Amino acid sequence: MFYSFSSNVRLRKTLYEKTDTVLNQEKQITILQEKIKNLESPPNGVKDHGWLSVKGSQLVNSRGEDIQLRGMSSHGLMWYPEYTNYRAIETTKKYGANVFRIAMYSDENKGYVYNQTDTKRMLFMALENVLGADMYAIVDWHTLKDSNPNTHRDKAAAFFDELSKKYSDEPGVIYEICNEPNGDTTWQDIKEYADFIIPIIRNNSPNAIVLVGTPNYCVDIKSAMKSPLNYNNIMYTYHLYTGTSKGGYEYVLTDALENNFPVFVSEWGLNRDRENGKINYEKATKFLEFLNEKRISWVNWSLANKDEVYSVIDSNNEKLSGWEKKDLSETGSFIFDALKH
Repeated sequence: MFYSFSSNVRLRKTLYEKTDTVLNQEKQITILQEKIKNLESPPNGVKDHGWLSVKGSQLVNSRGEDIQLRGMSSHGLMWYPEYTNYRAIETTKKYGANVFRIAMYSDENKGYVYNQTDTKRMLFMALENVLGADMYAIVDWHTLKDSNPNTHRDKAAAFFDELSKKYSDEPGVIYEICNEPNGDTTWQDIKEYADFIIPIIRNNSPNAIVLVGTPNYCVDIKSAMKSPLNYNNIMYTYHLYTGTSKGGYEYVLTDALENNFPVFVSEWGLNRDRENGKINYEKATKFLEFLNEKRISWVNWSLANKDEVYSVIDSNNEKLSGWEKKDLSETGSFIFDALKH
């Protein structure tokens, strides 16, 4: 059968038009699927918010919009590293988290100062998993037993220099330079340490958010307010445990916000009341309502199945991700519900 040149042209045109129609339909389907996905799980991670900064007392995203980070902290990285696997972190994201804190103890028998090679290996693996899940990652130099962060200042300096060089262009990394200064450590001690460490981070990553611990296990915000650090994108950490805290956070944190003093609750937890041994969920609910209303970011302790009240996973449960309500501890059910709101 003979086809004319004009017939061939018309045939090719028809085929092209049909192909374009199919491609356009597929494109529309992809767009609709993405919209449905966003409705089910609104974008709330690093790709959406980008580089964070501090404006007055508020954490803001790359568009200058207020942002609240909410999520979980690991337990000690070297004791429960299995809960920093990618699917574990992604499970917290599915419950509503957009940040994950990696707690790297500085001075413990498995801490960084005694076990640098293995600790860094675990840290970088966890960090890559968090960033891979499109969540903000807090790298926590977990001062506790060492009380005063100056105790291992040189090792901290070397660590943060390496870390901030490696992730200098990464908007998802937040640096928590000391966890809970305690004992007789004063704000001036912490300030001396911060003035040594922060310029190292700033030299490599000028715009990163840096979290700084405050005296008395991150409760004494007032002493830091009297003599703040002279850097941009700095936030000061406040910690609370429901069973041992004497309260007063409303006054302390409201005073901080009214004075443009940026606070980040980098650790809080549910523990039993010293007097009656009960868990005060009412107090926890009011605390979270306050933080959410004021848009103060918070991280809960901890994602592990250790047999202690703070752990969100039931101590008899061996699942490493994909937890449902039946897999969680009593406090874990409360926390995971709180992440959704």
